[in-house]
Amino acid sequence: MRTRFASPGLLVLAVCLAMTLGNAAVGGEKIKTLIVTGFDVGSHQWEASTKLMQSILEETGRFDVSISTDKNVFASPSLGDYQVVVLNYGFWKEDAPTNEAKAGLLRYVTGGGNVVAQHFACSAFQEWDAYADLLGRVWKKGIGGHGPYGQFAVTIKDTEHPITKGLKDFKTEDELYARLSGDAEIEVLVTAYSDWSKKVEPLVFVKSYGKGRVVHNVLGHGLDSKQNPSYQRLLCRGVEWAATGEVTLD
Repeated sequence: MRTRFASPGLLVLAVCLAMTLGNAAVGGEKIKTLIVTGFDVGSHQWEASTKLMQSILEETGRFDVSISTDKNVFASPSLGDYQVVVLNYGFWKEDAPTNEAKAGLLRYVTGGGNVVAQHFACSAFQEWDAYADLLGRVWKKGIGGHGPYGQFAVTIKDTEHPITKGLKDFKTEDELYARLSGDAEIEVLVTAYSDWSKKVEPLVFVKSYGKGRVVHNVLGHGLDSKQNPSYQRLLCRGVEWAATGEVTLD
């Protein structure tokens, strides 16, 4: 049920960028991380993007990353072996997980497991209300959207949160998600102004769910977007904070 991809040798740029993100936890155990993937719209290239994310995380020396291409891994007792689960998928026509898998994911987080939702993960499982509550904001078909793929300015709104402390505003080539739905209490860390919605939109935010921590980062559309150094820092810091409540990475 769990598939392990080797780090992609051709992604040299991403590896070099990731090596600058921080130092391994000296003498400490690596953070056991599970990326759940396996379905997406064609433009997101879930397999290549997952390999890239695995490489970015592991090259910091801080993470031990496994990959599952089966969303029903949420039902597995082995889910509790991981300190953090990263959701890297998205498509509103994908069947929801089994009832056992739904219950398993929610039980994992309420019991103190942690989740990092990436980009279009906010679109999945449109009829699963508890998933929307877990993520805090979701893309509802016919409501959410974005303008053309292109460059925009990203603002670090919360300069004191461990994920964003010390980071600077930056520019990226990406999709700027807008008009996400939800009214759960969230702490917004990163924003950008959308020419499409004519509003400042939350791009990275955190919340609690039971005893668990949730990080939601809607940046990272294409492989080039994920090679942005600031995106990579937000990814690694976000996964570390979700797993431990602290950030040690530079």
